[in-house]
Amino acid sequence: MRRAFIFCIAFLLLVSIPSGFEETDLQVTKLTEPSQLYLPIERDWTTNIVVVGYDPALIDEAILLQGLPDDRNYYTGDVHITYNIDYEVSYADSSYLDDLRQEMLDNSVNGSSTGTWLNETALSYQKSHPDEPQRIFYPRDGRVIDGFAIEDWLEENPYVTPPDLGYTLYLVNFSEFDSADHGLEHWYDYHPMDPDTGEEQDWFRLEWDNELNPDVTMDFQFLGGRSRSYLVDPSAHQWYLRWCRIWWSQFIDTEYDFWTQDLEDKVGSLNLANPSHVDALNDYLRECIWDPINLLFFPYQHQPASYVESGNLKALVICMDVANGTSVESLEWVTNAEMQKAHLEELYPFIDWTVDVEFLDIDDSPFWTSIFWGNASLEPDGTTAVNGSEMFYDIYNNVRPSYVPDDGNINVFGVVFIKKQMIMYTHGGTYTGLGGGGQTVIWKSWERYYRPDGVTPKDGISSVQLHETMHAIGFHHTWQHEHYASDFSWGPMGYFAFHNGTASFDKNWVQSTYLDQMEAYLWDDFLTEAAALGIGGRPETATAEAAALAAFTRARVLYNEMNWLEAYEALKDARDWTKRMKFSAIDSIPPVIGEWGTDPHPIGTGGFHYWVIVTDNLAGVENVTLHVQVDNGAILTFPCSSTGDNWSVLVPSLGQTSTINIWVIAWDWGMNMAEGGNIESGGLLLPIAVAAGGGVAAIAAGAYIYRRRK
Repeated sequence: MRRAFIFCIAFLLLVSIPSGFEETDLQVTKLTEPSQLYLPIERDWTTNIVVVGYDPALIDEAILLQGLPDDRNYYTGDVHITYNIDYEVSYADSSYLDDLRQEMLDNSVNGSSTGTWLNETALSYQKSHPDEPQRIFYPRDGRVIDGFAIEDWLEENPYVTPPDLGYTLYLVNFSEFDSADHGLEHWYDYHPMDPDTGEEQDWFRLEWDNELNPDVTMDFQFLGGRSRSYLVDPSAHQWYLRWCRIWWSQFIDTEYDFWTQDLEDKVGSLNLANPSHVDALNDYLRECIWDPINLLFFPYQHQPASYVESGNLKALVICMDVANGTSVESLEWVTNAEMQKAHLEELYPFIDWTVDVEFLDIDDSPFWTSIFWGNASLEPDGTTAVNGSEMFYDIYNNVRPSYVPDDGNINVFGVVFIKKQMIMYTHGGTYTGLGGGGQTVIWKSWERYYRPDGVTPKDGISSVQLHETMHAIGFHHTWQHEHYASDFSWGPMGYFAFHNGTASFDKNWVQSTYLDQMEAYLWDDFLTEAAALGIGGRPETATAEAAALAAFTRARVLYNEMNWLEAYEALKDARDWTKRMKFSAIDSIPPVIGEWGTDPHPIGTGGFHYWVIVTDNLAGVENVTLHVQVDNGAILTFPCSSTGDNWSVLVPSLGQTSTINIWVIAWDWGMNMAEGGNIESGGLLLPIAVAAGGGVAAIAAGAYIYRRRK
């Protein structure tokens, strides 16, 4: 039975990619007057390149850095984002090399059958004969190094001070770990796990490989993505780039030496006494570092983050073999909304996410039965063959609008089909999922979820769903054809070892480009409002203007520290002070406090609900805060929330008291304050009356007296 050749593909039929990604040149957080076409914003990024284990006399920095981006220009509908990129090259001393070597030795295992090598002849045959799976993976001997430990050590022990805004790339040489005949090699392990089962990933993409080639290991040559450091080790073993060279051969015009020659092979082919051969070595090393810098640090393939207020993922998992004994309940382990939401919030923390995952039996839905079988057919051997692109469009045009709104925010509709003996075709190949334009569709045959015994859960859907969702919101892969080495990274957007969790590079990309747009819009608004102020005016206006400028300055400092969340809060402060600046110049009238009261009434010893009507005819009410003083002690404050002009708050139980004073303070956006809504009593918290119409309703109730608080 044929299986899916390829794990997934970016289906960008509905995604518009801005042009200009490859322009070069530009530089510091510099904000200028708004342009007529785009709001400009400019940032200065730095990449430190630390050379470890090489003779500095052999490194030619001009060649090493040739062709690396000096800048990136990104465009949204209204904002032109310029990232200027500076490179600093340094050379680690022998002490640092010794310490890193010892860390690798302390966190590694050297033995037989610890890794994997690729039979390229068998892979080539398999590519030409897709219905004849071959054994292509075999065990190999060598040193497997814990990638987590090494990345953590580099982050905790940087050779040079990490840049405030940027990354550090370590270009290392540990040829000493390897034998001359390649009988022993070294590589790095990132322990890829399936998040739904906790099973270690010991399979690689081609589904038949798990049975024919058990215990495939993910041998990393480079590593990074959990922090702001990235390690490039051309001396390490890997088989993935060899695999790419064969499997994607129809897309490749240029093959790079480091795909098939490790550092020892390359150096062995050169005479380093010859200057031209030294140049060739530097060309080789530049090719090694090109992919992570261009596709991870400063990606040209992704869209900037959507500058929106909310995100919504609605996913349906459709089970298709219920009538034959595979219950919906037996598949509910394959993913869950909590996991999807946690990773989306980690990636995109500035917006409110709603995630809903629903499981259903297709036999209960004639509509979904029609959608599926209208784009699928049975092959003679009983395999269900799906026309992926046709079904994707069918769902997009006829189903998606019923499940997610079209409100300008991020709205992703996802469908997962689970069926025994199923395969999906599109674009001349077989795939697992498609994602783009706010939609994902995944077709994954039931057998792929389980170990060969058909019982033990192996591989759920969460990783694939996250991958396709990120396509749907504007992400491409961590690789592009002819540039596959950046797949050696922690993150969900590659085709190598799969991680359900957003990489540091993914998070930095989304959050920085979101903040770029936020600051550009807010700065443009501030300049516009400040220009309209004129001379003189209220002191409140000058205070607000100064506070807004201070908030912008604070946001830029925090941005340059890559402290995205605090920078976001600082920009929110700048937005609020700009609004106060605007309205304080035209509104000097305080808000009006109308009726107020409590529920229950009278108040007992338990908690109570306080409400008050506050209006403002010009600037609008900014906030209302309830103040409560018990027994002449400390004043407790409770921010109120609003529904229209009605502001309210739930006050928890204050227990037995002798006296209680209650009042509210209201501010409008013009920085005008009003105080009122008072209730004052002596004795136990028993019958407190409602005050209405701005006055006080005095009700005789034993010895209790109510009056307006002066």
